Amino acid sequence: MIGQNEHSMEIPPVFRCPRCGRGLEIPEDAEGACCGGCGFEVQAHDGILLLVRDRAAIENAIRYAKQAGRQRWYEGEQAAQFAGPYRHHMRKRIAYLDSVFGEYARGAGRALTGLDLCCGDGNNLGVLARHVPELYACDYNIERLARARRVPGVRRVFMAEALNLPVADAAFDMILFNHALEHIADDAGALAQAHRALKPGGLCVLGVPNEGAAFWRLAYALQPRARAESDHVHFYTAAAISEKCARAGFTVTSVHHMGWGVPHWRLDSMVRGCKIVDDALEAAGRALLKSQATSLYLLLTK
Repeated sequence: MIGQNEHSMEIPPVFRCPRCGRGLEIPEDAEGACCGGCGFEVQAHDGILLLVRDRAAIENAIRYAKQAGRQRWYEGEQAAQFAGPYRHHMRKRIAYLDSVFGEYARGAGRALTGLDLCCGDGNNLGVLARHVPELYACDYNIERLARARRVPGVRRVFMAEALNLPVADAAFDMILFNHALEHIADDAGALAQAHRALKPGGLCVLGVPNEGAAFWRLAYALQPRARAESDHVHFYTAAAISEKCARAGFTVTSVHHMGWGVPHWRLDSMVRGCKIVDDALEAAGRALLKSQATSLYLLLTK
């Protein structure tokens, strides 16, 4: 408990105004919160804080993407991935994240604050909540946030843009930025925001597809329609994404390759639904074709 004496320190607010950047104190019910610098009024929708400058512009962009044939990227329930053809790979991702977060939390020896940046439906919030008692989650898609809000153990769920994070500098001990960066045109700007929000000595776990690798470039060449229907705008390799992270100010402490498959999207989804096959491809790929993994996880420090 913080006492009122000369040794007390004021705890800075987690949030900052999305319009002017000033620190923003937001009560639990969000009623009446207003930026003292520019007058920005905090609103909420079904318990979700709306911390964006222009919600209408965001929703128009999502509507346009849906009309362009990319509905599944914006409205499909992501929990279905855990029952689909890549369910075994998804479970391996969760197990890996659980291990990483658990090790970091045990080493810290104190209660941690964390952010699931671009959280989507909140599929990873459960594993984060095991290790982070002060957990926040944000996304720019209100439909996905409504699902994320149902996950227990999350302090605040808020609508935000990755390029204008409405959080204070050095606000979080841990940040998960999982399979979202490849959708953001200004990926350097998004990484800079994540770096700003991370505490010195903190851990950012960045997950991205390894679609710049030869196997997955071949898969897109064999099925150009899959490329046309993708919402991805970046196709990283381990070297390329590591360099981008370093430019943003992060130290890349490790790159973990995960998931191996057949470089043909339809065939890959057919065979990897079998756990024995998925495990065999994982073992063979890790031993012989490490650079051709489907996913990359980078552990980043500041």
